[in-house]
Amino acid sequence: MPDKALIILHVVAGATTLISGLIAAFIGKKGGKLHRQVGSVFYWAMFGVFITALLIISFVRFSAFLMVIAVFSWYMTFSGVRVLKLKKTLKPLTIDWAAAIITMAFGLFSFGMGIHYLLKTDWSSVLGYLCMFFGFFTTQTGWQNFKGFRTLHKAEKMWWWFAHMNSMCGALIASITAFAVQNGEIFRLPNEMMWLPWVLPAIVGLPLVSYWAAKYRRQFKVGKYSPAQN
Repeated sequence: MPDKALIILHVVAGATTLISGLIAAFIGKKGGKLHRQVGSVFYWAMFGVFITALLIISFVRFSAFLMVIAVFSWYMTFSGVRVLKLKKTLKPLTIDWAAAIITMAFGLFSFGMGIHYLLKTDWSSVLGYLCMFFGFFTTQTGWQNFKGFRTLHKAEKMWWWFAHMNSMCGALIASITAFAVQNGEIFRLPNEMMWLPWVLPAIVGLPLVSYWAAKYRRQFKVGKYSPAQN
């Protein structure tokens, strides 16, 4: 496949994840028909982003940023969908265990790659810090899922709702980060503020996820809002 066509496919898939992800997050009832439909689009578009990213890295040009964020985003999306299956069976399949283990291994590799970049640049590489950041959270995500698979039968009420929400929102935040970084020039930021696209999606997104989690915990009466805790 010509390089240009591959890059175009990657861009189209990325744009689709952004649009469908934002619709799923902010429009329509959670779990409703629209949410499920755009959620399916988001899942397959993210799969397209993942595959095209791997092809670009392998055959066009290597990009540590693209590799790290593509793997993190895809695993978050994959695990976010798998949890909807696990809520019924409470029995992780081989693919669930394998994906978690591979993700942990990749996260550790990314963290180590970040240290390598930082040592080469006297601790001044933005890419190095990025690899360490996503490497840490990739490893943590894989480990939390791996650990959780062993205790699904003890999970709290509506555990799958929060696991799905956290995973899909994490994937969306990562996608927005990738878009902002790759297209930073459109924001016309001064040089001293070029770091902003790297952190702003998380600064805005994570508090929103925390707010939604607290809202639904109150609604479902779980955690500290459970009648048993009062």
